[in-house]
Formats: sequence, structure tokens, C-alpha cells
Amino acid sequence: MIDRRELLTLGGLFGTLAGRGENADAAALGTADVSDRSVQDVVSALKSITSAVYAAQSFDAIRPIRTKQIDWLKATNKFPDFIDVGVDMWMNVHDTLIRLQQPLVLGRDAIGRYTMTLEFTQLVLRPDVTPEYVSVPYDAK
Repeated sequence: MIDRRELLTLGGLFGTLAGRGENADAAALGTADVSDRSVQDVVSALKSITSAVYAAQSFDAIRPIRTKQIDWLKATNKFPDFIDVGVDMWMNVHDTLIRLQQPLVLGRDAIGRYTMTLEFTQLVLRPDVTPEYVSVPYDAK
């Protein structure tokens, strides 16, 4: 997703390429003089938009959880029911779901611990472990 600020900045940069005054007709035809600095500004703005789009599609923050899910899927032919996670991993999943505009399915288990659904797996928040903790997946018994 492109930030509104980036879009407005890019529009401003394209606006500087258009000539003013006497050169307005030449700018409309695309023959106005363009400085190297203006061209570099446009190129850097386009590169920053490209990197923002790629970053928005990245799943690096939740890769450890997805790896465990895939390993469990290969071993049992189904996604795990539960995975315990630390606070940082919990926040990473939360932020990823918000960024991708996915619904948050939050709840509590029988013991009162917080749960969040990621695909078909319930993530169980464990604040008593290290923040980056991801447990071995397990099924309801």
C-alpha cells in the first residue's frame, strides 16, 4: 500500500517538472528543460514507492510461526490447532494482520490466556517466556 504522503510527494515532484510562465507550452509538449536534480528526485521517489510496496507484501516478521505451521502440515496433513508465542511474535502477527487488513479473531482459552487466530491455528500468548518464543505446535487433546 502506498502512503498518502509518498503519493503527494511524488505528485509534487512531477509538478516541478512542468514548466512555468513562458515554457508552459513546451512543458505541455514534454520539451521543457529538466534539471538532473529533478530527474534524480523523481527516480528516488519511484524507488521509495517500490520498496514500500515490497515491504508491505513481506511476511518476514511472522516467518518463524509460518515455518512451524508448514512443518506440522507436512508431518500431519493438517495445520496445528495451537502454537504458544511470546509477546514480540504476538505483536508481529497482530501488526501483520492489521497491515494486510485481515480480521482479528481474538479470544481467551479455558485458562484465561489470550488467543489470536492465524490461518487455522490459534496462537496462545505466553508473556512468561522470551519475547521471540515460538513453541512446538500441538493439537487439542
